[in-house]
Amino acid sequence: MARVIRPAGPPRPPVARPPIDYRASLARMASGGLPLRAEQRLSDEAGPDRRLFTSDLSVSEVVLARAARCEPISQVMGSCIFHVGQIPDYKGKTGEIAILSDAHRESRRKALARLFQEAALVKADAVIGVQLRDRMITMGSRGKGGDDGGEVLEFTVVGTAIRAPWITHAPGQPVITDLSGQELWALAQDGFEPTGFLFEFCRYHVWHVAGNDTGTVEISGASEAVDAARNLAAGRLLEQATAFGSEFVVGSDASISAREVPCGFRACERHDLDVDVSWFGTGVRRIPGAQRAPGPAVPPLLLSMMPLGRRRAATIEAEDDAGDIEIAAEEAEEAALAADEARGE
Repeated sequence: MARVIRPAGPPRPPVARPPIDYRASLARMASGGLPLRAEQRLSDEAGPDRRLFTSDLSVSEVVLARAARCEPISQVMGSCIFHVGQIPDYKGKTGEIAILSDAHRESRRKALARLFQEAALVKADAVIGVQLRDRMITMGSRGKGGDDGGEVLEFTVVGTAIRAPWITHAPGQPVITDLSGQELWALAQDGFEPTGFLFEFCRYHVWHVAGNDTGTVEISGASEAVDAARNLAAGRLLEQATAFGSEFVVGSDASISAREVPCGFRACERHDLDVDVSWFGTGVRRIPGAQRAPGPAVPPLLLSMMPLGRRRAATIEAEDDAGDIEIAAEEAEEAALAADEARGE
């Protein structure tokens, strides 16, 4: 008997949306809320009339997330562009530059808070598959003490909100993670759950660390500065993990960079050093009473498809811009020092 295929009928007309009141949207953001456009997007993807959802998960991640009893809901995001105002002069000092550390930390906190609000709005239990983008848009005119401000930072985080009733959390308080779908599956197999996303930043400045060395020797001041900056960031990250009730941290990714900067005193041949430590990770703990699931620890059919490591963006389109900015900042520093000399400072 032939199978009769009936037409699906006319498509539903698009839902009419009221125009966005941009002043009201900006006011909501100023008070810590979400832009109105973001709420419209989320209502389309996770509301009662949802037709589809977007996600940054790969095919293998979607399959393994479902195997871990997780249902993808919607793509969520948070972004913050943060301006650093005038900072106190720190010529001749060695230690953490708290105002710059706080600025980087605050840009991350604001972006993650917006991602958290979007996840809570769609009643998610957690966010996975997070991708991070962290860059400096512009650098201050001198790049160190006595700066007139002008340093603009951007931090963006994108992930996939999921429903996972087995993850412990307070009502309306989804757990943010930087776990991939594969990593969440592996933790669930072994009876662990995520507790929260951890992040920390430290800008450490060293006075007169380079310039007079003549032999082939270690610059001990620089090495000590890297250790000091790392210890400061690690200690604060540990405090966050403890506050979340974590047993340990997974996916821990610490990036350390150091750059030589002018001393700031006129005609001084000794240079200073700036060390930046940026640290991300996810706290995890054992689910009370959970037993390790039977079966292999790694899905054999998906092994070749599994990207290892964190879900940080592999490429950043702004890398070329960042190089241009650094060159421009160095030129600005030289011009500022020359101006100081001309004024006899």
